[in-house]
Amino acid sequence: MALLRTLSGPWRFLKRESKTKLSICSKVCYAIGGAPYQITGCALGFFLQIYLLDVVQMDPFYASLILFGGRAWDAITDPLVGFFISKSSWTCFGRLMPCLCHKSHY
Repeated sequence: MALLRTLSGPWRFLKRESKTKLSICSKVCYAIGGAPYQITGCALGFFLQIYLLDVVQMDPFYASLILFGGRAWDAITDPLVGFFISKSSWTCFGRLMPCLCHKSHY
């Protein structure tokens, strides 16, 4: 009887969590899907830094400021765009397609 009370108490949530965990295969697939975006950002930052420091002869402080500005801009705009897309209504083309078609000429 004590065992049943223990399992019906706070431990019942642990049992539920184990069913909703992602498998290792799912985690690897998500990581593979995000890798090109991260690799592109790192390569762009690396080569832009070499260009700004060696070719343009820019002060390292200003080169770092430029690279940080791009990352800071992404940190602000990416969640905003995600919020607005998640709040938009579904159409027969999906949530994102009407926004892409409308904003594509800007």
